[in-house]
Amino acid sequence: MVRHARYYVAGIIAVMLFILAAELIWLPAPLRTSSGMLWIDMIDDLLYGLAVIPLLWGIGALIGIRRLWTEQGRLGAGKRRWLLLTVRMLLLAVSAAGVVFLLVKPDDLLIGLGVLAIGLILLFVDLIWSDAVYRRLAGRGEGLRWPWRSVVGLVATAALFACLAFPTSYNVTYPGLTMGMNRYAHVDGGKPVGSISGVLVFERIAVPADWLYAKLLPMYSFEKRSKNEPPLTESYTEVVQMKQGADDVAGAIAMGKAGIGKGIELTGARVLAVADNAPAKSLIKAGDVIIALNGKSISNMTELTDYMVNQVKPGDSVEVTLRRGKETIKAQVPTGEAEASGGLPKRAVFGIGAENDWHADIPRQIAYHHYIAHIGGPSHGAMLTLALIDQLTPGGVTHGVRVAGTGTIEPDGSIGLVGGIPQKAYAVSRTDAEVFFVPAASLEEAKEAAPGLNIVPVKTIDEVLDWLKAHAKE
Repeated sequence: MVRHARYYVAGIIAVMLFILAAELIWLPAPLRTSSGMLWIDMIDDLLYGLAVIPLLWGIGALIGIRRLWTEQGRLGAGKRRWLLLTVRMLLLAVSAAGVVFLLVKPDDLLIGLGVLAIGLILLFVDLIWSDAVYRRLAGRGEGLRWPWRSVVGLVATAALFACLAFPTSYNVTYPGLTMGMNRYAHVDGGKPVGSISGVLVFERIAVPADWLYAKLLPMYSFEKRSKNEPPLTESYTEVVQMKQGADDVAGAIAMGKAGIGKGIELTGARVLAVADNAPAKSLIKAGDVIIALNGKSISNMTELTDYMVNQVKPGDSVEVTLRRGKETIKAQVPTGEAEASGGLPKRAVFGIGAENDWHADIPRQIAYHHYIAHIGGPSHGAMLTLALIDQLTPGGVTHGVRVAGTGTIEPDGSIGLVGGIPQKAYAVSRTDAEVFFVPAASLEEAKEAAPGLNIVPVKTIDEVLDWLKAHAKE
């Protein structure tokens, strides 16, 4: 193998190792340093190692370019030499761009992986074409010789890539990492005291290698992907927005409990959808916020439901005051009727789906650390709320108990359900956590996965605080 090709192959091997490492990234957890840095913190630094791949390819391209100049007499100045020179110059440029990008923005993986993919294509064009050219020179014929060695290498590499990265029709869920919530977020003026961990699981499109991992490692589960599942870019945007929403709710609730700001303010009923045959179809739109009915202020779904049940008869028209973007509008909206449970009379309805609209009052700035392994989702909400309360409470709120937990945080302080409970319980069982808080409905699922773990079911953040106070160690 010529010298420049060795660098190409070394880069390809590095790609394979990084893919394998990414898929098994959870295994070293719960590794931590003496300074308290967790494995999830270390991953961000290790990500800079991706720059080694384009660096190797760039070195190989540079050596290959130099070889073309030194062997000009042997190769001549024909099209074949210029094609090789062009490919290697392009590979050198792409590799240099890849090194710079991966060192400057290592967390923007989609662009970084795109650069590596372009480099890989150019690399194989170089290998196959140069193999054909030099085989011709080694022989005595005038035509190109079939580059068997490079083609076999390409097929073998493609097969290995397919095993490690080809998307299947299944999703896979497997254990993730614990995350120090007092390291993830810090509120201005707060002082972290307790040990509070959130826990992540990995859920992604399964690749063929995952079935091998499932044979060798615990807690892998597969689920057939829905045909209506949104594209990856849409899913990514959604989970990032959900994480932002969870951060906002947690910050407002924590500050409200610490007497800083107003906490979560309910500001109406946000319309999620309008039925096709609804009386309100042409008058109310998804995204509108209902703030008053017949002049009576509405700040939440309970008030909306109570007014419709007690003050409006089916068929009546209601003056609905809506907040639509920056405008406030009024509309006379007719009602239909719907069956009521328990033998009660039929009730008036608009034919809409709605939820509480709210505003998070966050007077103090909260600094968040961006973890590449924590792309998004709301499941850290409950433990983030606890950590921020801990920072804003003199002496903290954990009372010496090492805490882990999962669950969303809702605007009313309730803790909502999350997925991946078995995998999360298993991940926490590998740590030194002394209690694992889970949404109440997930207790049995968590116990089955980690029978030796102290698992406590909770419905609200207040229940978490009460349990910690009752089981204080110091």
